[in-house]
Amino acid sequence: MLLHTRPFSAFSASFLAALLLSLAFLWLLLPLPRLRPSPQIAQDALLSPIKEKLRVYVAELPRDLNYGLVEQYWAYEGSKNAIGVVSEASLPNGELPPYPEDPLVKQYSAEYWLLGDLMTPEYLRTRSVAKRVWNSSEADVVFVPFFATLSAELQLRKAKGKFRRKIDNEDYERQKRVLDIVMKSVEWQRSGGSDHVFVLTDGTY
Repeated sequence: MLLHTRPFSAFSASFLAALLLSLAFLWLLLPLPRLRPSPQIAQDALLSPIKEKLRVYVAELPRDLNYGLVEQYWAYEGSKNAIGVVSEASLPNGELPPYPEDPLVKQYSAEYWLLGDLMTPEYLRTRSVAKRVWNSSEADVVFVPFFATLSAELQLRKAKGKFRRKIDNEDYERQKRVLDIVMKSVEWQRSGGSDHVFVLTDGTY
C-alpha cells in the first residue's frame, strides 16, 4: 500500500527554518557551565616547581662585555648629567649594576635579564623555565652573555658617525672579540655553534 504524503508548503518550510534558527539563537545565549579550579589547586599549580627545565650553560666572556658595559654606560651618562658612576665596588652585597631606565634602551634589555636569572641561586628560581648547568656537556643550549644593545648604545652616544664603520668603532671591535672568544671555545668546536644563543634585540643590528 502506498502512503501519500502532503508536500511541504512554502509556509511550512519557512516556519521550520525560523524555528530552528530561534532554537539555535537561544542555545547560544544560554550561559554554559564553566569549570573553574579551586583556589588551592590554582595556587599549587602556580607555586609548584617546573620539572622539565631547559639546561643552559653560560659561555665564559670577560665582564667588560656584559655588566662592564652597564658600568660604562652609567659612567658616561654620569659624566654628562651628574648621575654618578656605578661600579662593582660601590654596589652592596655584590649586587649587579642596574640597567638604564631610558625606555629606548630598556626595551632591548632581554640579555641583561636572562643573565641575571641564570646567575640567581637555584633555590630562588623554582618558577624559572631554565636551569643553569656548569658542565657544558650537560647543556641543551649555550647562552652567550654579550650585552649587544648597550654596546651599540654606547657607540651611538659617543660617536654616532662611526657606528656603521669598522674603523674606530668600539661596538664593532666588541662584536669581533665576542666571536673570537666564543668560536675558539670547546663548546663551539663541539657543535659548530648550532646550540649557541646570541640575544640581539636592538633593531640597529
